[in-house]
Amino acid sequence: MPSPDALLAAFGHEATNGQRRAMEAIARLLATKQERATLVLRGYAGTGKTTLVGALVRLLKTQRMPLVLLAPTGRAAKVLGGHAGSEASTIHRRIYRVGEGEDGPGVSLAAHKEQGSLFIVDEASMIGPGSEGAFGSRDLLRDLVAHVFSAPGCKLLLIGDPAQLPSVGSDHSPALNVRDLRALGLTAGGVDLTEVVRQAEASGILRNATDLRELLGGSVALGAPESRVPVPEEKVTLPRFKAYAVVQRIDGLELQEALEEAYARDGDDEVCIICRSNKRAYLYNQQVRVRIHGYEEEVSPGDRLMVVRNNYLWAGLNGKPSLIANGEQVLVKRLHRTEDRFGLRFADMTLAWWNGDEERELEAKVMLDTLAGEGPALPQARMQMLRRSVLGAHEPLTRAAQARILREDPYANALQVKYAYAVTGHKAQGGQWRTVFVDQGYITEEMIDREYVRWLYTAVTRASHRLGLLNFNQRFWGEE
Repeated sequence: MPSPDALLAAFGHEATNGQRRAMEAIARLLATKQERATLVLRGYAGTGKTTLVGALVRLLKTQRMPLVLLAPTGRAAKVLGGHAGSEASTIHRRIYRVGEGEDGPGVSLAAHKEQGSLFIVDEASMIGPGSEGAFGSRDLLRDLVAHVFSAPGCKLLLIGDPAQLPSVGSDHSPALNVRDLRALGLTAGGVDLTEVVRQAEASGILRNATDLRELLGGSVALGAPESRVPVPEEKVTLPRFKAYAVVQRIDGLELQEALEEAYARDGDDEVCIICRSNKRAYLYNQQVRVRIHGYEEEVSPGDRLMVVRNNYLWAGLNGKPSLIANGEQVLVKRLHRTEDRFGLRFADMTLAWWNGDEERELEAKVMLDTLAGEGPALPQARMQMLRRSVLGAHEPLTRAAQARILREDPYANALQVKYAYAVTGHKAQGGQWRTVFVDQGYITEEMIDREYVRWLYTAVTRASHRLGLLNFNQRFWGEE
């Protein structure tokens, strides 16, 4: 097993005190004989988590130790794999299997036989009871733990930033909380990175992110969670941004020119607008589609769409069964017929989809109503109406036959999508783009609390090279 000194040598940079402690903790994790051993590596933006993980992966690959790299979303897996120089997968695709199984209609929790593997899971702040598991009905964190430790000798390294938004439906990030992990039966410990590294100190984006994080104070403090007292969501000091060459304030009249420059410079897949609501995101999506790409129809060949609900049908109908996960993107290749059915609108499309291993071409039925919907996906009540309508189109059925139809019907399983050019903070989480525009939206000083600052911190840290602060009031702007 690698020693801390071996990790330090592979690191290749001057390490901070926190990074040295992290290397020692990782070495202890790899050497321990304890069952269900788990380490939580918590760190803020700019503290060198990514560089440390890259060094760890390179070292363990030379020692031929089995590794599994995972992240909650397709974009996060792509980012992790790029930094680590190794293949990474989404959690859903790794731990769930499509087909008949005791864990639900059409999906089962997978075991594995890779004994002694180290599972490295990035962006773990997104994982929790509110995360979308199989058909949205499971606890993704519990399922992940069950999968990892289904083979003997495996270890789990969870990595994340506690200042980011927690998983949907949770007031904190249980995958970064040692106490919560111990309650799941894990032998868990934690280590923290708090010192911003020299390279990050020179980044205007990360300097502003650090200022935001410091406003949060004790509500996202690192350290032993057992002794931490929760901090209520009281008001915080007004965030104030500093201008740099890579951080600019932009008003609505300047946005078109800024978007044109960004798309020309960085390409279609490296620009994103982050908003506080799906309604605002839809408006910005239309601006990009019409004014940047010249798309005038509701959906056009070349459109980038984001899947907003896990789907287990269409990949299996187009080859090897696989999950198309919530948050993954598809590219419209061809648009076929559209139709109205069951009170909703659908379109048959040919889509290009990158599944983490290869690009696959899918023929799929897509739900058009979710494109402009103000919710994250089709509302549950409307989804239930659709399922009842699908079943009502058949003769009286047994419960088994009903379950089979709901698994296989193309309308009940139509891909739910939104445009992918502008997204909400939760949909952006785990992703990274070269240029990001953050839309403040309507906000008053009375509305600024820790939840808002966490959203702002999460959005700002999605930018790797350039950050545009869109429609930010002058009150939020300080001196460099």
